[in-house]
Amino acid sequence: MMPLKSQFNIKISKDLLIQVKRQATMLGKSLTEHITDLVTQSLEENNIKNTGLLDSNDLKCLNKRLINIESIVSNREYLSKGIKPFTNYEAVNCTKFMRGLFREEVKKRNIDDNNDAFNELFENIEYFEQLNEFFYDRLKEVILSDKLNSLTGKELNELTDSNKCNCPIRKGLINWTGLTDLPSQQEICDKGDELLPLI
Repeated sequence: MMPLKSQFNIKISKDLLIQVKRQATMLGKSLTEHITDLVTQSLEENNIKNTGLLDSNDLKCLNKRLINIESIVSNREYLSKGIKPFTNYEAVNCTKFMRGLFREEVKKRNIDDNNDAFNELFENIEYFEQLNEFFYDRLKEVILSDKLNSLTGKELNELTDSNKCNCPIRKGLINWTGLTDLPSQQEICDKGDELLPLI
């Protein structure tokens, strides 16, 4: 059984048409056969080139590494001063920022269920750091609560292993929202939700 054929009209320059017709004639093919062969050959060559591309797991790994590097680089001015653990004041600012950004993203995406949105965010956080059930429950309480029930400096230090510029919550927010130009962790610690209108 012959494969089904369909008509395909394209506009090309007269010179190119003359060259293609001449080439088809020299090869003893009809214009349709010759163009079909050229397109097929081009697609096969493109497939060969594409086999060297990264698969989705490689891309995820690369994305994770880039976000880690960006987190460190965006805090470079603070690294020279020596990293200090999160204070309770900074933890309140971080909480206000992440809660505000979470709510803006939920509104932007028109997500009806905050629990579903939180679970999506948490998957992105866990992509960078496997968290125990306590942190899941605590973070959910902090993000979804209408009262300002902030994380503490101690909780953030435990979560980040006292490495302030490598916070998995910030990296998870970047991954979840797609906003790669979020303020540095230290800026978030210093200014909190004052930064949200700038994003």
